[in-house]
Amino acid sequence: MKKLDTKNKLFLELETKKPNWWKNIVSEKGVYIDIRKDNYIDIYFNGGNIIRELKFDGTKYSGSINYKYLLSDNSEYIKYDFSLPKVKLAKKKIDLLAFSDFEHKEFKRIKDNISKYYPASSEKGIQAKFVNKTDCFLDTEFAYNYKNTKLRIDLVWIDVVNKKIMFVELKTMGDSRLYTNEIYDQLKKYNDFAINFEKEIVEYYQKVFEIKKKLNILPKGLTSISSLKDFTLEKKPLLLFGDCQQNWIDNNAKDINAKIDNVAVGSYYFGDTKYNCDIISKTNRNRYIF
Repeated sequence: MKKLDTKNKLFLELETKKPNWWKNIVSEKGVYIDIRKDNYIDIYFNGGNIIRELKFDGTKYSGSINYKYLLSDNSEYIKYDFSLPKVKLAKKKIDLLAFSDFEHKEFKRIKDNISKYYPASSEKGIQAKFVNKTDCFLDTEFAYNYKNTKLRIDLVWIDVVNKKIMFVELKTMGDSRLYTNEIYDQLKKYNDFAINFEKEIVEYYQKVFEIKKKLNILPKGLTSISSLKDFTLEKKPLLLFGDCQQNWIDNNAKDINAKIDNVAVGSYYFGDTKYNCDIISKTNRNRYIF
């Protein structure tokens, strides 16, 4: 986490030069952008990584796009040439989407392709809706090697009211881990990580906030604050759902909560993704505080 540098040339270049392709990406509806600890940027739509590891070496930008997202209409099947003695791939027939500066028309096809792999009902789709429909998620897919395990924290929420930085684990009703001790083990690792690296995590997200503010890519709910200077880390994560039905909550919430009440700050069971995720003072309807 200490590697993240607010003055890295990538962030400074995007702040001062603002190339057309960057402006187009930032203005595209539904796109969200995350800063990574190794000084690169990941860009997402609907849970799909549109641009992976965007970097700048002082002269040029680099990054990668999954070829699946670049397929044009009717390109799912790749043609082979059977007319020759040896069957060969007809390379000239492979139709990949050509685009210039991520302009809207071409970008729409990329987004449509991503939505095929990550539909709105998927966990990644729900994650994207939380990011886009609420205003205070600063980060997604935070990855860290911890005790021989790669942690991957789904969401990081900034609780402006309580001045807290909070890890959020997102689940769907169909996740089988909810009915075993695996959900406890997962949240326990997040809790332990937060306890052992509290200072480093707070400093890291203060830098992430600063970079996003300078690049004008903060979520709307965070634009009114100047920094995370006085914010602290909520060491217990929040378990979050965005696809719940009330009868499922009534039948399952009690058992799930009993598994995690020592390692989580609470569990929020939502049927939609528009709700506030701030820490409330006590349990209220389908938001449980332990």
